Amino acid sequence: MNYKVPCILLLISVSLYYLLSPAPPLSDEQLTTHLKDKVVLICGASSGIGEELAYQLAGHGAKLVLVARNQDKLDVVKEGVVKLGATDVQTISFDFSDVKGSSGVINQTIAWFGKLDYLVSNHAAMPNFAFLGSPYQQEPDFIERIFRVNLFSHIELAVHALPHLEASKGHMVFTSSMAGEKTSYRMAMYCSTKHGMNGFFYSLQQELMARESPVSLTMGAFGYIATKDLSQMMAGEGIKIPAWATGDVKECARGMIESYILRPPTMTYPKLYAYVNRALWYFHPSFHKTMIQAFKHPGSVGNGYQDSLHAADKKHEKAKELKFQQGYGPNEGEGN
Repeated sequence: MNYKVPCILLLISVSLYYLLSPAPPLSDEQLTTHLKDKVVLICGASSGIGEELAYQLAGHGAKLVLVARNQDKLDVVKEGVVKLGATDVQTISFDFSDVKGSSGVINQTIAWFGKLDYLVSNHAAMPNFAFLGSPYQQEPDFIERIFRVNLFSHIELAVHALPHLEASKGHMVFTSSMAGEKTSYRMAMYCSTKHGMNGFFYSLQQELMARESPVSLTMGAFGYIATKDLSQMMAGEGIKIPAWATGDVKECARGMIESYILRPPTMTYPKLYAYVNRALWYFHPSFHKTMIQAFKHPGSVGNGYQDSLHAADKKHEKAKELKFQQGYGPNEGEGN
C-alpha cells in the first residue's frame, strides 16, 4: 500500500489546522463569566455527551432545560446537577420521533425562563448492524423513525428556536459525526441521516451569514466518543477502538461549551482520529476495503441474500438487548 500521498496531505492539513486555529481553550473563569444565568436547552441530556454537558454547565451557573425520553434517567441527572450548585433546572420527557411536537420543547423553555441563549441538539438514534443483514432496518416505519429522530426533529428545533436565539444573540450546536462526511460499513441508516444533517445545517450556516443574523451555528464533527452506552454497545459487538482514536466525553463536552463563545463553524473531535480518517477515506482507495474486512460479522455474508438474512435473524435477538444511543432502536420500550 502506498501511504505517501495521504500522509503528506494529512501532515499539511493538520499543520494548517493548528496554525490557523482560533484562540486557545478558555479558562473556567472566562466560561463562568460568559455562561452565568444563560439559558441552555440540551436535547439528549440523560446520558453520554448531553449528561456531561449538563454537569459542566451547572458548574458555570447556567440555567438548564434537560430533554430526553426517559424521565427516571433525567431525574438522576437533575439530582447530580443540583448537587453541583445549579438552582434553575427543568426537565422534559419527550420522544423526538414526534417531529411536530418538537416545537413544544422550545415553547416550554420560553414559558419557564422567558428566553433561550443556547440550543444543544444532541439526541440521536444509532442502529449499528448491516442494512442488508438486519430485516428490521428495512421496514419503512423503522427507516422513517430514524430520519424523524436524527434529522427532521433537529430541523424543527432550529426553526422554532431561531426567533428566540436572535433576540438573545445566541448560538446553536448540532451533534453530527464523521459519519456525516464519510460512510461506515454497518451504519447505512446512521450515516445517511448524518449526511442529511450536514447538508442542511451547513447550508443554514450560510443563510444566517447572508442575513447577517446574530445567531451562529456549530456542527460537531465527532468520531468515537467513549460514552458509557456507546462503549457497552461496542463491547457487546466485540469491537475494540484504539486509544488514539477514542475521544473523552468530558473533553468533548468542554469543547462544546467553549464553542458557545468562540462560535466555530465546525468542532472536530478527536482531532487526530478525524484527520487520519479524512485523509485515508478521500485519498487511499484500499482503506474502504480494510474497514469492511475489520467489521464483517457472520450475518453479513452467505451463499445468497436469504442465507445472509437467516444468519442475521439469529443476531436480531442480541440487537434488541443493546442500548442504542439516546434509547432509539429495536428495544422500543427502553432507552432515554
